[in-house]
Amino acid sequence: MAVSADKILSIARAQIGTKATNIKKCKYNTWYYGTVVSGSGYDWCETFVQWVFHEAGASSMLYTKTANCGYAAKAFQDHGRLVTSGFRRGDVVFFHWTNERSTLVPGTYVSDHVGIIESVNGDNTITTIEGNTGSSSNGEVMRRVRSLSVVSCAGRPAYGEAPDTSDYPEVTYRVRSGGRWLPYVTDLRDYAGVTGEAITDVAVKVSEGSVRYRVHVKDGGWLPYVTGCDISDDRNGYAGDRRPIDAVEVYYDTPESVRRKYGFLKAKYRVAPIGNYYYDWQYDDETSSGQDGYAGKFGRKLDWLQITLSD
Repeated sequence: MAVSADKILSIARAQIGTKATNIKKCKYNTWYYGTVVSGSGYDWCETFVQWVFHEAGASSMLYTKTANCGYAAKAFQDHGRLVTSGFRRGDVVFFHWTNERSTLVPGTYVSDHVGIIESVNGDNTITTIEGNTGSSSNGEVMRRVRSLSVVSCAGRPAYGEAPDTSDYPEVTYRVRSGGRWLPYVTDLRDYAGVTGEAITDVAVKVSEGSVRYRVHVKDGGWLPYVTGCDISDDRNGYAGDRRPIDAVEVYYDTPESVRRKYGFLKAKYRVAPIGNYYYDWQYDDETSSGQDGYAGKFGRKLDWLQITLSD
């Protein structure tokens, strides 16, 4: 289902009042950089917007993953979704505090700040939800009323338009079960495995980009990561050592060619324990929104596996 402006704004509103601590130390920067950061070089207005769309499962609507407002505006322009008038609720709006013209995004001013439009008012103002704003040097998430005179441009996410995933790179994978390698499966056209037979080894490849994956063996631990897909290569061609697997971790490394078209993609995968239906979907190695960083449950053998790519 396509993501709506209502969903984006609902997530953004729930963050109002969240403040950074120290200098620019906040959960949005921690999510973006993958570690706790602080300092004057970590402005977080754009990482707040990136986080909101990520939480909505709509990162691809931003066309890039960046902490820089100018690059964010350029991504919209590159995809024909940048506007300089006729602003709408849900637009990602870029502000300029000077009248310096942008060389990165021709036809606009340099983007100094960003927010999400909550409403377009009838007095040449807009109401927005923004991160890294307010009088504090650390910044917070606030609802602001801004004059259109400081708006440089806005990106228009494809609300209501189901993303076209038909041209995403394909994931092809196979498993060893019952002592033999089963045929390859592509994306979600089928599943890999045989009902009631424990999966012992996994091999994964993608048509564009690369994957890093590993497995956890029952009554054992995590085996090393592998990046290849060759069942004759027991060092880097598949993950497993012929013992039953109870968890799988897959990470997709998005190449520049794919980022330009869709933004960052993730491995979306799930597994089923023997005798039961699938566990919830897992995305890459994420641990937010109830995810574990892997698919599976320690101690429960697996017999089905599905993998595809998603935004």
